[in-house]
Amino acid sequence: MASFTLQEILDATGGMLLAGKLGQRVSGISTDSRTVKKGQLFLAIKGDTFDGHDSLAAAAKGGASAFVVHRKDVCIPEGKAGILVEDTVKALGHIARDHRQRFNIPIIAITGSAGKTSTKELIASVMRQKYAVLFNKGTENNHIGVPKTLLKLTRRHQVAVIEMGTNHPGEIAWLAQNTLPTVAVFTNVGASHLEGLGSLEGVFEEKLSLLKYLSRDGHAVVNADDPFWSRLLKKRLPQRVVSYGIRCKADVMATDIAPAAAGISFKVDKKFLFAVKSPSLGAVQNALAAIICARIFGLSNPKVQRAVLRSKPAQGRQCLTKVSGITLIDDTYNANPVSYKNAIATLKMLKGRGRSVLIAADMLELGVHSDALHREVGKAVAEAGIDALFTCGQGGALIAEGVKSKSSGTYVCSFSDQPSLVDALKIYLRRGDVVLFKGSRGMRMEKVFADIKIFLRG
Repeated sequence: MASFTLQEILDATGGMLLAGKLGQRVSGISTDSRTVKKGQLFLAIKGDTFDGHDSLAAAAKGGASAFVVHRKDVCIPEGKAGILVEDTVKALGHIARDHRQRFNIPIIAITGSAGKTSTKELIASVMRQKYAVLFNKGTENNHIGVPKTLLKLTRRHQVAVIEMGTNHPGEIAWLAQNTLPTVAVFTNVGASHLEGLGSLEGVFEEKLSLLKYLSRDGHAVVNADDPFWSRLLKKRLPQRVVSYGIRCKADVMATDIAPAAAGISFKVDKKFLFAVKSPSLGAVQNALAAIICARIFGLSNPKVQRAVLRSKPAQGRQCLTKVSGITLIDDTYNANPVSYKNAIATLKMLKGRGRSVLIAADMLELGVHSDALHREVGKAVAEAGIDALFTCGQGGALIAEGVKSKSSGTYVCSFSDQPSLVDALKIYLRRGDVVLFKGSRGMRMEKVFADIKIFLRG
């Protein structure tokens, strides 16, 4: 557990001591008054729906011995230490950076529009074959989650694997300067979070800012199949650039790609056989990034092969289940044009096994480009020859419009609510179908997936 004196907190944050002694030590940092432990420092963060400054008394009752605040109108609980800073969120990052610098270990940072979490999980799985690894759990990949992960670093850790997400300019740079990575892995650039980032170029520039804080003797691992990241292959960078791909020429390429039991098999260097437990071609690209990281750190092929095969997709990311002769693919965690493209490619690849059915809902946070991007997804569905499309929501209806504009043979049904969608699917689905469920987080398509799964199990 990270331990600091108040003097170290002041040095890291540039704050002002309100109460307490400089030599007083705190054991760990908490931002949640419900889970704070005895002797911890409580950092009062203001979120969209809560304000930690309103929970100082609760945190003190829970055992917090010191507080970091940015509101001047609050009172530090009696007998407790207190520090005033300009911004408690920034203070969290500064403290995490100081803690990270206590450890001379490599850190692998992953960012991109899609595939970040799956790539992180694969890399962590591979690196654990040789090293003690710290990695952020679930999707703790933002300005709160990344610092919290860094604060978990201990002497036993030998490598850290950190996923980084963003929805506004400057967030990746902020996370990177606190993390100080030695390897940067870039998955892809797509139309995600356009409300905050404006355009594809804006997304690219935001992700690219990670390089500014990458160790000069580090590695940049880039997707050669992505038109944005392939630009780095033509640039002279102080770091070594290593590429991966399944379509374009790259340093590490997947060949002989074929469907396998509950996933896909492929070869690397035309001789080493790998397999992933996912039906997604995107999972192959993610695995290639993990294989490069393994090679950077000297892991042998047999260990990497076993680790990649054992790694399971994170929940809601193209997880395959067979129920009553129907193949269900849960891809409900989130959605943007890149991940929809991957989903369509998966259905197209599995099409020969039965009818291909896409259950589609809205992509959120796309700003003024939203309508056009939904229709483009629909056109891609038609071009891939998907047998049936069932949609829910306003964005889903636009995807349906895109399909119809291509005059394809795809059967299309649109619904405004989930219960109606579920009722229709209960009638339509039959043995042999391959069904993929997709939509942005806020659309809660995991409920539709669960309802159909329960229905099929009888």
